[in-house]
Amino acid sequence: MTTKSHRFFWIVFLLFMVACGKQTVALSTETSVPKVASQTPLPTSTFIPVTITPSPLPTQPIISMITPDSIQVERWMEYESALAGTILKNVESVLCEWEILGRSDQEVYVWAVCTSTFSIGNSGLFYIAEMPAVIHIGVDGAVQSVEIPGAGTQYASDIRRMFPLDAQEKYFSKLINFQELTDHLKWRREHPEEPPLIVLSATPLP
Repeated sequence: MTTKSHRFFWIVFLLFMVACGKQTVALSTETSVPKVASQTPLPTSTFIPVTITPSPLPTQPIISMITPDSIQVERWMEYESALAGTILKNVESVLCEWEILGRSDQEVYVWAVCTSTFSIGNSGLFYIAEMPAVIHIGVDGAVQSVEIPGAGTQYASDIRRMFPLDAQEKYFSKLINFQELTDHLKWRREHPEEPPLIVLSATPLP
């Protein structure tokens, strides 16, 4: 290569280098943003007050309230024995049911139904009697005596003498559970260990 050719080569080379130095390298304007996986918030437990309604209990037989007092419930055998001994005094093994018509400090006014636990002979019939009665009690609640009205024409006058007006009203208005008392008494003939209805009405069912 001649000297002239050698100079020409270097001149071209320098121009080429200068041209390359003026070029601008274009950078991407997009900024790479690192992707972060979004976290789904965990469900938080929320307390919601709920009123729990108990399921209805199975239907129980309805026993009418006959409003006994606590002493009477505790002493029901004594009451039954006193009523039986007065209303069917010449009959052995007697059961009684009674409903309270009223009361005072020393008296309990009742309608009583009594029956024998055995039939008369082979007839299938039973001794049975029902009537109003006054049970006289002591200060300790023990039964002192039982009084019943006389028969015949004396009956009505004895009722008015023995019973206060509110008890008379219940009696004469027939505001007494006659059928329930009689039905339960018949049932007790087969279940003599069971108490009278007036005691069951004061005992809470389970």
